[in-house]
Amino acid sequence: MSYTNRHFIKNFLEQHVKTNQLVIDGFAKEGQNTRFLASRVGKDGQVLSFHNTKEEANKTAASLFMAGLQERATIVNGALFEDTLKQELGRLTKVDRVVLDYMDDAVSPDAVDEALTSVWPYVKPAGTVLLSVKNGFNFVEAYAEELGSLGSSASFTAEDGLTWLFEKQSADD
Repeated sequence: MSYTNRHFIKNFLEQHVKTNQLVIDGFAKEGQNTRFLASRVGKDGQVLSFHNTKEEANKTAASLFMAGLQERATIVNGALFEDTLKQELGRLTKVDRVVLDYMDDAVSPDAVDEALTSVWPYVKPAGTVLLSVKNGFNFVEAYAEELGSLGSSASFTAEDGLTWLFEKQSADD
């Protein structure tokens, strides 16, 4: 068995998503990550799940309902942009984890860049952004370098793509 980005993502989320956290699934598709995240955040946590189509949002809502997790997630019918984040979170709310899983779909570098720059201001100190893309998204390295003193980054590469972790500098650092 070869180790894939799917394995890496699942292991990371299992270890780092805790009860009472606020987590964003920024490209939820049909909600597999949303359902898993909702099971991890507990009854006092919350998942914001962004969908590009109403059909995907409905499938996620049905999946959460069938699993009894509908109270733990807010389904947003629309792509992840700064204005939708501001509308859902307000000016002051910060999130613990962000999942941007673009592994299964063709997505433009501009869309990935928009998502990264939109979510970063909403990440808590010591919070993380997990970004998964197919190989060929070289601009992400430049983004990691731009973080500089604002945080740190690490990457995992496998045949099926590339996963980046961006961690915002904690208040103690």
